[in-house]
Amino acid sequence: MSRRVAWVLGALVAAGASFGMAALSRAPLAAYPSDTPVLRLAWSVRPERIEQCRTLTDEELADVPAHMRQRVQCEGRSAGYRLVVSVDGKSGFDTLVTGGGARGDRPVYVFRELDVPGGPHRLEVRFERQAIPGVDSVGAEADASLDTLMAGRALREAEERTRRQEEAVPPMMTLEADIAPAPREVLLVTYDIDRRALVLRTRAPDR
Repeated sequence: MSRRVAWVLGALVAAGASFGMAALSRAPLAAYPSDTPVLRLAWSVRPERIEQCRTLTDEELADVPAHMRQRVQCEGRSAGYRLVVSVDGKSGFDTLVTGGGARGDRPVYVFRELDVPGGPHRLEVRFERQAIPGVDSVGAEADASLDTLMAGRALREAEERTRRQEEAVPPMMTLEADIAPAPREVLLVTYDIDRRALVLRTRAPDR
């Protein structure tokens, strides 16, 4: 199989998975086949890329071809997230989720289901970015004015890093709610991209 064909197939699979997850998070909350209420967690988010940046010295830049010179050099990788779900203080899920792809830089997909007894309960959900040893904080931006020739490029790179950070999921999201699911009811926890927060959706089961 050629690299081009493999790339196209991979892109189609990723697109299909993204579409499917989006559909699941927006689908009507149909009643569950069993009489037991179900808590469903379904969302897709872009992981945050954690970088450390530093300003290269003139000596370091001297060894780099002019068209490849970047005053600011950043290294890092996409973060993983810990998903913790508890009902009445008892753990239901405690797992690590990461983005797809070899570098983990593709969207993070969450889809979990948990049976919940009927009646009143206290639900707690936490989705927290995990530390990356040695690459757990964003370094200070370099002063682009130090090199007029590269000032425009440095500014564009800083803007791109800011854009990626704004599009990424917040480093910590929590949801706490009092629930009282009825038999066959499905409670959906999903990510609201406009509010940048986890939200709970409920609907009474069909009789």
